[in-house]
Amino acid sequence: MQNRIKNLQDKIQGENLDAFFLTNTTNVYFFTNFFSRSAAYLLVFPEGTPIMIVPELEYEEAINTVKNSEIIKLDKSSKLIELVKLKLDVREIRKLGIEDASMSVKSYFDISEKIDFIKLEKASSIIDDLRKTKSEEEIGFLQKACEIADRGMAAAFDILEEGKMEIEIAAEIEYEMRKVGSEAIPFDTIIASGVRSAFPHGVSSKKKLNQGDLIIIDLGAKYKGYCSDMTRSVVLGTPIQKQIDLYNAVLESQQEAIKACRIGIKASEIDKIAREILSKKDLEKFFVHSLGHGVGLDVHEVPSLASVSEDVLEENMVFTIEPGVYIPDFGGVRIEDVIVITKKGVKTLTKTKYSISF
Repeated sequence: MQNRIKNLQDKIQGENLDAFFLTNTTNVYFFTNFFSRSAAYLLVFPEGTPIMIVPELEYEEAINTVKNSEIIKLDKSSKLIELVKLKLDVREIRKLGIEDASMSVKSYFDISEKIDFIKLEKASSIIDDLRKTKSEEEIGFLQKACEIADRGMAAAFDILEEGKMEIEIAAEIEYEMRKVGSEAIPFDTIIASGVRSAFPHGVSSKKKLNQGDLIIIDLGAKYKGYCSDMTRSVVLGTPIQKQIDLYNAVLESQQEAIKACRIGIKASEIDKIAREILSKKDLEKFFVHSLGHGVGLDVHEVPSLASVSEDVLEENMVFTIEPGVYIPDFGGVRIEDVIVITKKGVKTLTKTKYSISF
């Protein structure tokens, strides 16, 4: 954690900022190893000890967890902005970096209106740069989260049967992942069956599974705060040829995109490769989302694998590859894996087999 603080301090100096104010609890966790269930704030200066402000309910936990910051209690008699104003004024801070991509509107206006001696600088890209590639330890945590997700997918295959509700299956999957070490789920488990599998963001419902249904299973686990995200698509019973063709097209798109991933290639180029394969099969119009996204402490983070992305793949980036085709009134197929870019090529962290049958 100390190295992360030092890296942030170097970035602050490089951008000619006097300080950086973090309000995003995930970012605060990244730099302090303390995850707040309500709110936590971190003031980092180019040199010296950062200042962390936490609610009274979490103060004791914070002082027993955080080793690299001064901890200040935000009790009922304290006002956050007054505490921040005092700390900035005493250090003569005039140029303050903020997380413009995640700071609440209220926090922004509280600071800009009540601390009139500072200039706010949009600086989310600083944090993105520090989080976009993963350390060996982080990759280990992500690997473990993916292993738990694989266990969840295995449980799903064991319990898919006609007459079961989607939400019932989702609950059993989440229970299995918690039993084998998932701290939480990074998003609600998706079981979308039949024509509902054509909903790209479909949620688990009370619909019961029927023979012949296409079923999208999208799940993830958390380990040491790090997320996994994996999707498989299967058919309950014997698939028809149209379902097989659709599945094979998506799988080919995904596999060719994974093969193309390497250090230095534009993320948008990977998205293009996946779409071109589907376009040849007249399916590209049914692929309505980006190809993938970074995975880490957040289930969606840098890099973005989309047609408009300006990101370039770097060593130790971890992200998903997840093409999907969604045909209204018929069904959909999505296949998603988490991969990491290494000097030797691509390593796939999720291991569940590819098959339309289970």
